[in-house]
Amino acid sequence: MIIDEQTLLLASGAVVTICAFSFVLNTVLRRNNAVGRTWSIAFIAGVLTTFSYAAWGLAPDAWWAVAVGNGAVALWVGALWAGSRQFNGRRSLLSVVFGVSLLVSLSGLFYGPDGGAWAGALEMFIAVSALAGLGGAETLRGRFKTSTNAPVLTVVLFLVAFYYVLRSILFVTVGPTDMVFLTYFGTVTTTFVSIVMVVLAAVSMSVLVANGPVAQEPSIAVNTRSIPGVFARTVFDVHAKDWLARARRDRDSLVLVILDIANLEHMNTAFGRNYGDQAIQSVGRIAVENSPSAALIGHLRGQRFIILTTAPVIGAPTRVAEHLQTAMVETPIDAIEGIRAIVTCGVATTDDSGYDLTNLQKAALGALTEASAAGPGQIRGAGSPPGAGSSEPTSLIA
Repeated sequence: MIIDEQTLLLASGAVVTICAFSFVLNTVLRRNNAVGRTWSIAFIAGVLTTFSYAAWGLAPDAWWAVAVGNGAVALWVGALWAGSRQFNGRRSLLSVVFGVSLLVSLSGLFYGPDGGAWAGALEMFIAVSALAGLGGAETLRGRFKTSTNAPVLTVVLFLVAFYYVLRSILFVTVGPTDMVFLTYFGTVTTTFVSIVMVVLAAVSMSVLVANGPVAQEPSIAVNTRSIPGVFARTVFDVHAKDWLARARRDRDSLVLVILDIANLEHMNTAFGRNYGDQAIQSVGRIAVENSPSAALIGHLRGQRFIILTTAPVIGAPTRVAEHLQTAMVETPIDAIEGIRAIVTCGVATTDDSGYDLTNLQKAALGALTEASAAGPGQIRGAGSPPGAGSSEPTSLIA
């Protein structure tokens, strides 16, 4: 059976719209976090693409709709890359994505009413292949490496990048009217490929947002404000800056510890997301109960806590993290199951990194990255040689 172009375009529009509605609704009602919102932009851009090309097909005088559709395609793929960066705890660079999308649209408008269906197509092909390649590369690093659903999104993005690279080459060498181009890279083939890719990406991204260790806002994802002694990120920053200013004045040494729950993903997989949220609250309580009396404790996001306290009079600054780690081992987060939290810690001091909160946090995050690379349950101090301040990972279940 041969499917005509109009039928396939209608099917593509229906698939994209259904996937977009499902993903956006799930994001709004269940996991309204930064990653979900950015990936929702991708699906909304997909719907805009469908309607733009449909508008041009129904009203050829609306030549500008082609340019809008081209820009929406670039925004669609670019938002996938931006959301993947956020999933890894990095800046989204959405401004770059919007800028590229705008340039693609403007390139289509440049050709004017006589540009036809392929006005600005090459620019769009190049932008999509580049953004899809960046997205695929992003899913090979960071938190994606611990997710069993990430490979699906990786394959989708790299296939899109490869497809549009080949499409660009043929567009330049043989032109869009050549039979080879129309057969393998024309509208019908591209629409079919898009349907498959959208469905696969939607499933993978929905699971990643629901179960993955995404960068969630604590006020939305986990309510740690019910734990006495744990401050939200913004409140912690205000108090921490005041502490650091007074410590600079009195030349006191302070220690900043960033604590990450290394086995949270395992808890989510084994017992469900709600159990993981409860585990985060339990870790917050354990941290409050076992931190020094002169300590300021905040919730950075999802699975990370931050502690600012005075440096130990005797011993290395990492002793603060070691004490917290021991407390996590000795205190089950679930008395029935006997599960303990495995925490990885990055430590920075004002002696090494100064009294600026931003610099201090950057140093602690850098140490945390080194500790995470060494394995779960490790401790690293900023500027410490490899192996210093490390500890053996603890068991998940006592």
